[in-house]
Amino acid sequence: MSTRLERSLDYATDPAALHAAFTDEQYWPARVAEVGGEGARIAELAVSGDPATPGARSVRVLVVHVIPEDRLPAVVTAIHPGGLEIHRLEEWGPFDGTRCEGTFSAKIEGVPAQMSGSATIEAGPQGSLITARGEATVSIPFVASKVESLVIENLQELMEAERDFTVQWIAER
Repeated sequence: MSTRLERSLDYATDPAALHAAFTDEQYWPARVAEVGGEGARIAELAVSGDPATPGARSVRVLVVHVIPEDRLPAVVTAIHPGGLEIHRLEEWGPFDGTRCEGTFSAKIEGVPAQMSGSATIEAGPQGSLITARGEATVSIPFVASKVESLVIENLQELMEAERDFTVQWIAER
């Protein structure tokens, strides 16, 4: 069984500035430090493309989020005692002047759960719009749908916090 995710978030900045932030090596450590949660870290960060042509750059970042056991619902700790380590991969391709495409995935160490999907950056009503589409799959009988819903709910909250951080980060530069 899978639970679908479809979420759009407005960013009060233009798409080129948003893409430039995502392909800036300084952005990711700042974002993870601010909204990644306790123990979050960057496990991989690779920006490719010509720095003189910002729209041509791409990024691949793997962030590890740690959720302590005391912050998890009982349904999760019943199937996986202890905290959780979530490996979240985000990739953004070049910006063609109007649109940028990306992908995301996440897996939870030691739990048969994963999430994957695609995302786009394009012009939106307030500047930019990121639209993400994907699905969460948990292969645990009887509790899969509850855990999938929990994963998606938490991801949506994290996406909003990341948006707020990103808009502020761009405005300060």
